[in-house]
Amino acid sequence: MNIKELANVLGLSIATVSRALNSHPEVSAKTQQRVLEAAQQYGYFPNAAGRNLRKGKANTVALLLPPGDRDNFYTASFFMRVANELQRTLRQHDIDTILHLALDAEDEKIWLQKMIEQHKADAVILTNTTLHDPRIEFLHHHQFPFATLGRSHSLEGHFNWVDLDFATVAATAVEQGLLKGHKNFGLVTLGNQSAQGEIFAAAWRKALAEKELILNESAIYYGDISEASGYEAMQHFQQLATPPDYVIFLSDLQLLGATLYAQHHQVTIAFFAGVFSSDMSSLLPEKPTGFDIPFAVLGQDLARATLNAMQQQPPLQSLPTLKLITGREHTLL
Repeated sequence: MNIKELANVLGLSIATVSRALNSHPEVSAKTQQRVLEAAQQYGYFPNAAGRNLRKGKANTVALLLPPGDRDNFYTASFFMRVANELQRTLRQHDIDTILHLALDAEDEKIWLQKMIEQHKADAVILTNTTLHDPRIEFLHHHQFPFATLGRSHSLEGHFNWVDLDFATVAATAVEQGLLKGHKNFGLVTLGNQSAQGEIFAAAWRKALAEKELILNESAIYYGDISEASGYEAMQHFQQLATPPDYVIFLSDLQLLGATLYAQHHQVTIAFFAGVFSSDMSSLLPEKPTGFDIPFAVLGQDLARATLNAMQQQPPLQSLPTLKLITGREHTLL
């Protein structure tokens, strides 16, 4: 039954029925009660799209995935796991999650503009944040609710964000290497002004300084989260006068590429996986040492941060606790 048919049954105008369903003060309590009872009896449900349009709400949150390059495709399983719990939590508030994959940075900028102008979502979640992120400034300027998966120096970090504790990952990795007797450390992190990549590199430098170890800037490789990046990092390290004997990766996906290089070139080296962002490391004979990501907590915290942004409350910021999984040193021949 639609609203016209319901109005005919009740002998009222469509406008009166609409006002009664929306608890309008011009409609008496008795008429409102009569309309609500009839709506329940005849199975009438207001059109959600029309109701949300009138209220200016879409009841959706958009998770903006990184542009479609090798980095994004390799991390698809990571985002799907986060999105699963994000959706589960938002559903409790009658909000759906939509995922958007931009073709490149320019396409992403155009989509954000359209999203605001056409109100395609009530809030957006940014990923792949940079040290100075123009998207954050753009959304803030337009007073559009947002949260981020990752930190940034933009707005002096005063916004809703959830991130992985890469500082702890780097510091722990250095400690693990020292326990195994290594002194010459290499690092594979993220480039392109990645906030996570810079946090990781800064924590690595700090840990080496605290342990009074030699810091060699050429032993840092800035890449992306892919097997190819790990392979290319190993090529870079092997060209150094003194290649590192212990390499710390931001992601296990990078480690897989480095493993392939070590096997092909019969290189002996020890690795630390960083965070396990996929199931790919399960293909190795033994799981290396690294940190498990609490995907459920990450998704829940991201949902709370997004809801908080929509309610215009003081920012929520979260670094979920990571669990160290101690495997073998992963020395390869």
